[in-house]
Amino acid sequence: MSPRSTARPVGNTRRVHHDDTTADLARQLDAASDEELLAILAEADAADEAMHASPPRLGSALPVAPGAVEITLLGGLGCRYGMLAGGAGGLLVRTAHTCVVIDPGPAALDWLVRLAQAGHFDFAALDAVLVSHFHPDHYVDVIPCLEGAISARTRPGRPLLAGNTTVMQRFAAFSPYHLRQVDAVTLTHPAGDGDGEPTTKIGDLVVHATPTLHVEEAGRNRTPIGFALDTPGGGIWHTSDTNLYDGLTDAVTAILPDVTLVIAHADATNVNAPPERAALCHLQTRDVLTITEALRPGHVLIQHYDAAYSSQRYRIAQATWLQRRLDAAALPTRILAGAGGLQLTLAEAALSHHTIPLA
Repeated sequence: MSPRSTARPVGNTRRVHHDDTTADLARQLDAASDEELLAILAEADAADEAMHASPPRLGSALPVAPGAVEITLLGGLGCRYGMLAGGAGGLLVRTAHTCVVIDPGPAALDWLVRLAQAGHFDFAALDAVLVSHFHPDHYVDVIPCLEGAISARTRPGRPLLAGNTTVMQRFAAFSPYHLRQVDAVTLTHPAGDGDGEPTTKIGDLVVHATPTLHVEEAGRNRTPIGFALDTPGGGIWHTSDTNLYDGLTDAVTAILPDVTLVIAHADATNVNAPPERAALCHLQTRDVLTITEALRPGHVLIQHYDAAYSSQRYRIAQATWLQRRLDAAALPTRILAGAGGLQLTLAEAALSHHTIPLA
């Protein structure tokens, strides 16, 4: 060791701290008596007992206006590397009477906690968690979301877990403890694989399973589902992960004739269109044009960008390219680029407001 070195010996970590405040506190407590230290520990024990005897309120939120629906993106990314970049989180959907989380990936809990702290979400109001398929960018934060809903609940009834066949089978196996504390329903579309219900009602939302074509695991390409939401503010189709295939938009129209908002998992442009890039994966940029022509929604919100497509530059360029083609075709649909925390409000089957409340 050089005479000029200021490095501390390995193992002497007791006084290595992250900031001056922590260092000052450590010095104060180092000078405290054992009785004083035990008093601090006992105080924390008492606080823990009180917390479990009377659980604290986990957030607060202003009510959504009657006749409206509010959608918040719990992260804008998806896929493997978007998830590993920390951006895969799903959706928060609220109405005047109902609150659900859809596809809570590993970023969802952080977004929900931040929204709760800022007065935009209350775990006590969470009615249901919906999961489209058993991929980690869609389900990792299911249990924390259910824990929050169960712990904070002050009203009769139990939270609902609704998912596709694979999700419900695996959840029963890996977390029977939580399954015993919630109501559960398996959702499937008649064109898909698996046994379940095509529809479930949650408060003033009607949730329909829509078909997909997406590899959930070997031999399971038709088990994932999307969600068509019949809401007080308008119809919403959350595509989830799917290819665009013949019959998909017809199936959606049969369920939800009037679609106000499409939330499209259309991350890749795939400009040169080699077929292997599109095999049983996700929607591509050009697919948004086909979907828009078929459904004529008021808006399309693009979400679930993989890391290579996550820059603001790409997202705006993609939305601009699509908007030019829709305008040229005289289609009224507006394209919105997704971003974590983006919040939309639909009312009277139209977009009435959008903002990023945590910006």
